[in-house]
Amino acid sequence: MSQAPQTSPETPSPVYPMTGEKNQNPVGISFLALLQEDLRTHQSLFSQGFWAVAVNRLGNWRMGLPALLRFPFTLLYNFLYRWIHWTTRIELPYIVKVGRRVRIWHHGGCVLGAACIGDDVQIRHNVTLGLSNHGDPIWKLPVLEDRVIVGAGAAILGPIRIGHDSLVAANAVVTQDVPPHSVVGGIPGRVLKTLEEAPLTTHVETKV
Repeated sequence: MSQAPQTSPETPSPVYPMTGEKNQNPVGISFLALLQEDLRTHQSLFSQGFWAVAVNRLGNWRMGLPALLRFPFTLLYNFLYRWIHWTTRIELPYIVKVGRRVRIWHHGGCVLGAACIGDDVQIRHNVTLGLSNHGDPIWKLPVLEDRVIVGAGAAILGPIRIGHDSLVAANAVVTQDVPPHSVVGGIPGRVLKTLEEAPLTTHVETKV
């Protein structure tokens, strides 16, 4: 598998090599507590977005186990990943690093091949996150920072960064970096306006 290049002072963005060799679930919270938070975020056990995120969590959690104990959970993950893909039409492989309280609204047509999805991100249906060119190495994927909202039908492609507290409009095609607190739309996507520097209201109440 191709590896990402190392960063330099001219390229300060962190590297996400996408090797899938370790547990990338958020730190400081147990696997079961993380699932409970995801369930409260999606507000329903019948939310298909919850199940897609839960299988991503499972795929990562198993990577923290010793190799011998990991094998049955790998079989379970592979089965559940395909089942989620077939039944919900959401692709969210475990090599995608997913932050806390990420919500996938509705279902269908979501290909979420990002390098990293930050905390409190919200994603609507028919969203594509992925490579910009056929044959690009796997690490050339977008990064969504915290509290980004992605509208229905949007495509975010290539090794770009969507700054925190930004909003990607429905059906936008974004192939360049977006600064924080931006509204981006159109084909190709461009910054339409700058929001006030305050966190977007993306947090979903997760207290019991």
